[in-house]
Amino acid sequence: MNQLSKFLAALLLKLILLLLLLTGNSAEAQRRSTSVNVQDNGKTTVSVRNPFGSNFQVEYRGDIKLSDDDTDIVSISRGGYMEIKRSAFGSRRRIFIEPNDSGQLIKKYYVGGSQKSFDPEGKKWLAEILLEVVRTTTLGSEQRVNRIYKKRGTHGVLREVDIMESNHVKARYIKLLLKKDLKNADVISTLHAIGDGIDSDHHRADILKGNTSKFLNTEGSTTAFIYAASEINSDHHKAEVLKKSMRDGSIKGNQLKTLFIIARDIDSDHHKSSVLQTALKDHSLSSENLKVLTGTAKGIDSDHHRAEVLKAALNQENLPPSSVHTFISALDGVSSDYHRASVLLKSVGGDMDASTISHVLKAVSRMDSDSHQANVLKKLLQEHKLSSGNVDDLITALDRINSDSQKADVYKYVAKSSYPDSELIKLIKSTKSINSDYHMAVSLLRFSTAVKSAGSDVKEAYRQTCNSLSSDSHYRRAINGVQ
Repeated sequence: MNQLSKFLAALLLKLILLLLLLTGNSAEAQRRSTSVNVQDNGKTTVSVRNPFGSNFQVEYRGDIKLSDDDTDIVSISRGGYMEIKRSAFGSRRRIFIEPNDSGQLIKKYYVGGSQKSFDPEGKKWLAEILLEVVRTTTLGSEQRVNRIYKKRGTHGVLREVDIMESNHVKARYIKLLLKKDLKNADVISTLHAIGDGIDSDHHRADILKGNTSKFLNTEGSTTAFIYAASEINSDHHKAEVLKKSMRDGSIKGNQLKTLFIIARDIDSDHHKSSVLQTALKDHSLSSENLKVLTGTAKGIDSDHHRAEVLKAALNQENLPPSSVHTFISALDGVSSDYHRASVLLKSVGGDMDASTISHVLKAVSRMDSDSHQANVLKKLLQEHKLSSGNVDDLITALDRINSDSQKADVYKYVAKSSYPDSELIKLIKSTKSINSDYHMAVSLLRFSTAVKSAGSDVKEAYRQTCNSLSSDSHYRRAINGVQ
């Protein structure tokens, strides 16, 4: 190989190494793995595996104090010790430090299997590696947070946290910082650091749940808290944080609305439902918030979980008709007649205007189960008096019931109310949809008292309807009822 070829090969190698350095930092952060093992006897072992074969392990026990510049160990409590081991590209180094009986530190330095002089070689290596050790572990974390906070305040601690890669260590430093008497601006900055700087859903949620009283103290910090919660990807952890905030915090209307919107990103029907039900249990919601909550509930695929949320919403006091309309509309997409009926039965238990009653009747018409249709209609007729505008919708709902027995059972409740002659005529004629002469005759007889006191048009309509009966005995029975 000539000189030019050697030069080009060397240049290419340098370019490859440079690219590895430029792109390797982010890749290294992603591929670095840290394991922490804390034993009952107080011994802690932290193993860090880096890409390209550079690994180190720290093992320690007892109370360990660092120098103010994080380059040396200045004291270890009696019975404690510290050991740092590092291997990189075949090179192995180790430092072992422990106190003697008088409390003075004995420091030993090894390269490979051979002990070397600690001062200056071991001291220099300890100074080089110790800062990486404390930023990768929780060693000396309380001492360091106190020292950094005293010198540079919250901003200084958060800058240090930003340098760290381990979510476990970041969370430890932030938790220690939150024990300080922080100003509101510092709390907000810390919340943004939690949302942006911690990747672990577990650690992010743990901090948010553990400090709700501090985070939800002002409108500004509550907004920052909601942002941090929105950055959680795990359905479980996000739901737990939202529920904790709803139970513990003085969440205001617009903030609660935002929490409902965040809950839409929860894929699990179970967790989404639990968040919404917690809000309904612990808060009296405005019409606007109920509307947003219902919009979130419509994203629940499970019939069971969606119905449970809607029934819980119907427990809210002084519900305006508009809210009930919204809940009934939220049944669109629910395929189970059982769950549809459970919500409709709950809805008819409160005050309802004519428009809301009409909405219920139309919802019943979209059901397939005769028994569930009949049960909702009977409960509705027991609880509310229909207006003239509701009769057509009632007749449509009755026509959807295939069972003659179930249909006749509903007519028993229909006939208990009084109606204008024009509406009474419609209801009498609607009994023609009953195929069974027996059930049709029984249903007609339910109206006999009203027919006797009504006008001639009603009586004529009754007689004509009786003509539809093919059985003489049932015909005579129905006609005799109005003689």
